[in-house]
Amino acid sequence: MSAAEPLWRTRLLPAFLVLAGVNILALAAWTGPRYWAEKNAAARAQAAQDEVQRQRRTAAALRERAAAIHENGADVERFYRSLAGTEKADLAPTLEAIESLARAPGLTPGTRSFRREDVNDARVERVAVTLPLAGSYEQLVGFLRGIEGSPRFLTVDRVAMRAEKDRGTSLQVELSAYLRRTGEAGKGGRRGR
Repeated sequence: MSAAEPLWRTRLLPAFLVLAGVNILALAAWTGPRYWAEKNAAARAQAAQDEVQRQRRTAAALRERAAAIHENGADVERFYRSLAGTEKADLAPTLEAIESLARAPGLTPGTRSFRREDVNDARVERVAVTLPLAGSYEQLVGFLRGIEGSPRFLTVDRVAMRAEKDRGTSLQVELSAYLRRTGEAGKGGRRGR
């Protein structure tokens, strides 16, 4: 040790620097894991919040779907109760209503035919009515409008129109009416008449 260098510089400064370094290392060793644990906890908390939001959106979508299924079920029951008639009460009047629309002024109906078929996974059977008509274009459009405005539940499944020189226009229409099946009677798949 030279006389020119003071004691604080030769002994105290290195000891202070060593102690400061040890203190910094101890501080880092003590606070580092806590810092990373808190940072990881914050990331996990954010991920959990994101997952909660995703689950809430999924639950809301499922509630909407359940409400739609419930409404669809109510609509199906209403259809069965009020729109799909029974064979005994509604088949003949429905066919008569179609015939009366087909006999509108100027239309010439051909021989109608119908066939019955079960509807898969439903408590109804479909009565498909095929009806050839002849008349002017306006008369045929009027017939289709009459079917559309009918209080009975009828669907137009197929329409084939053909223009003929001597007889005007002919139309082949396939309509459907739906009847409730009663008990086991409708399960046999009754066909055509």
